[in-house]
Amino acid sequence: MEPVRIAVIGAGLIGAKHIAYVTACPEAVLVAIADPDPAAQGLAEAHGATYWTDPRAMLAAGDIDGAIVATPTALHEAAGLSCVEAGVHALVEKPICHELDAAERLNRAAEARGVRLLTGHHRRYNPWLAEARRIIDDGEIGRIVGLSALFSVAKPADYFKPDWRRSPGGGPVLTNLIHDIDLMRALLGEIAEVSAMTSSGVRGFETEDTAVLTLRFENGALGTVFCSDTAPSPWSWEQSTGENHPTFPENDENAYRIFGTEASMEFPRLRIWRQIGGPDWTNEITVSAARPARADVYTLQMAHFARVIRGQEEPLVSGREGQRSLAATLAVFEAAATGQTVRL
Repeated sequence: MEPVRIAVIGAGLIGAKHIAYVTACPEAVLVAIADPDPAAQGLAEAHGATYWTDPRAMLAAGDIDGAIVATPTALHEAAGLSCVEAGVHALVEKPICHELDAAERLNRAAEARGVRLLTGHHRRYNPWLAEARRIIDDGEIGRIVGLSALFSVAKPADYFKPDWRRSPGGGPVLTNLIHDIDLMRALLGEIAEVSAMTSSGVRGFETEDTAVLTLRFENGALGTVFCSDTAPSPWSWEQSTGENHPTFPENDENAYRIFGTEASMEFPRLRIWRQIGGPDWTNEITVSAARPARADVYTLQMAHFARVIRGQEEPLVSGREGQRSLAATLAVFEAAATGQTVRL
């Protein structure tokens, strides 16, 4: 079977990462790169791909089966619509768009044209998530009562040199927490209500550096979340899973705790705490741990995208899924600004 022909729109930090995974995927071949920065031309030449400054012109030239959109978030809608107009299936990095109206326009256009959209929530491909979902679905920890999640890291000063990282939308809520919200949806189902507070008290930027929120899921479970990029800790998905090792050091801590009526589970390392003789606070508690196989989530995402392009699989994280995670994330800002609970 011939490999699918992939173009990458946006060759910055994330785009370069996608380029590396396309070239490593036996089911795909990199055919083109579009980026207005002339430095991207050398990257295209190094991979034997054509170079374009204008993605619309690249897509109009044809011979492209799928495109990865890795531009700045504010440009996702325009790049995604260019793919749709050309009939090219697209993997759009998260967040799918910068605002809900844009995500709705993109999804409607793709549905009308028959173009498959994927959102780049790469964590969904982690086999540890699939195992946690199985444990929950099989009732091994009983009815889910609630969840507690942490994302606490210390980003270095150099991280904030680009202006957009100091401006609204550049903080940890839309950059990092959206991944956790997507994971929480994958684990516990849809989020019904969001309450939140944010602070920029440490760095004093226009954007937040810390947020706390409470969630009510449609199944009745409650959740609490602490998110900050100003406080060093071992509690974040990146460190717990080692997905981005060695950029982020790996440890054996867990970022989430999920509470059920029969037992509780730490995630992502899947430690299950259960009381001997049944749920009773006077009973001794024991712990067991599952160890699913490791896998490179970007490799799995790229192979899945190739099969989606061929029509062999449905998108694991569709454009609509990306839109729902965006809606729950943007609700954090609304709830924090108004002091009101936002109902989704």
